[in-house]
Amino acid sequence: MRAQVRVTPDGDDFIVRLASSQALVAGSVLEALRSASRTDAALMVRVGFGHAEVEALIRRLRALRGAPEDLRLRPEELHALHSALLAAPTLFLVKGRHFSEEPFHNMVGVFRENVDALALHLAEAAEQSAGQAPGTA
Repeated sequence: MRAQVRVTPDGDDFIVRLASSQALVAGSVLEALRSASRTDAALMVRVGFGHAEVEALIRRLRALRGAPEDLRLRPEELHALHSALLAAPTLFLVKGRHFSEEPFHNMVGVFRENVDALALHLAEAAEQSAGQAPGTA
């Protein structure tokens, strides 16, 4: 999976350019978290949104079908997407401690390292788009 992500500020929002494979993975991760979270409170802890907001974000990601396409995200949506990428592996812990790669890969369609790289590149691209050096505000 291509790890490069482009994030461009546009007013208070961000324009995020994702490859279709990245959008598919992001949607799969959000779906896994939505399914594992029985209540809005549980999902809110994991991604900062309840079921309705996550469902809307999944629909928007699923609409990205072609070559790299742009997705307009509010800052809180970008945060939810990043949080989901980081939280999804916790659903696949065996006995609450050891990560199990095979069920993760079966659910999401890629290996954890790809999801971690997507989360990292998303955060780095957002930071670069804001023109901030690491550790500055």
